Amino acid sequence: MSDPSPQTPDRPASPKAHQPSAAPPVVDREDFERALAQQVVLDKEVTRAGDRAAAARRRLPMVEVPDYEFAGEEGPVHLSELFGDRYLLLVQNVMFGPDWDEGCPSCTWAVDNLPTQGGRLGEEGIAFAMISQAPIEKLRAWRLHRGWPHTWVSSAGTTYHDDWGWTLRGEDGGYSGPIPGYSYYLLREGRVFLTYATTARGTEAILPIAQIMDRTVYGRQQDWEDSPEGWPQHPTYG
Repeated sequence: MSDPSPQTPDRPASPKAHQPSAAPPVVDREDFERALAQQVVLDKEVTRAGDRAAAARRRLPMVEVPDYEFAGEEGPVHLSELFGDRYLLLVQNVMFGPDWDEGCPSCTWAVDNLPTQGGRLGEEGIAFAMISQAPIEKLRAWRLHRGWPHTWVSSAGTTYHDDWGWTLRGEDGGYSGPIPGYSYYLLREGRVFLTYATTARGTEAILPIAQIMDRTVYGRQQDWEDSPEGWPQHPTYG
C-alpha cells in the first residue's frame, strides 16, 4: 500500500504575528550608512572566524564507527547503506525518545529548515538521513504527518545513541534522554568514519531561518538575546 498524502500540520498562532511597537531610531541616510559600515566590520570578523574554524575542521582526525544495523521503513538498513552512492553523509540525530508519540518541537523545526531542493546536497557528494531512538512505526507516522521526504531510521535495539553520546543518562536528577545534533561521516573503502559532530548551538550553522532572523531588526525575539530595551522577547522553548 502506498503512503497517504502528507498532511499539512496544524500551526498555532505565532507570538510574532503582530508588529512590535518598539523600533530603532530614525536617522538620515548618511548616519545610517556610517552605522552600517561599522556593522559590516563586525560581520567580517565573524566570517573570518568561521573560515578559521572551517579550516581547523578540515584538519580533524577521524574515527571508525561500527556499521550499525538500523530499522528502516522497508527493513534493516546499515549505517553504510545510508550513503547510497555517495561518499559523504550528514546525519541529523533527531530527539524522539522510545516512549514519545511526537518528535521534539525544536528538532522538528530544524528538519523543516532543510533545503527543499535536497538534490543539491547529492550534487556535492553528500547524502542525508535522520536517526532516532523511537520505533520505526512512530518515526514513519511523524514523517508523514510533517510531509518529510527524508530517510529516517530507528536506532532501537542498537547501542548507537549510547555509544556516541546522543542519549544522556542523567545523574542526581539531571536530564535523561536524547539530545539533538549532527554527525558527519566519510565512507572509505567500505568503512564508515566519523569526521565531525556538533550539538547545542553548533547546530545553528545549517538552520537558515535562524540566520535570517538574526539579521532582522528584532532578531529571534528570544529571552536570552541581548536586545535593546523594549524589544519583544519570548521564551525560547515556549
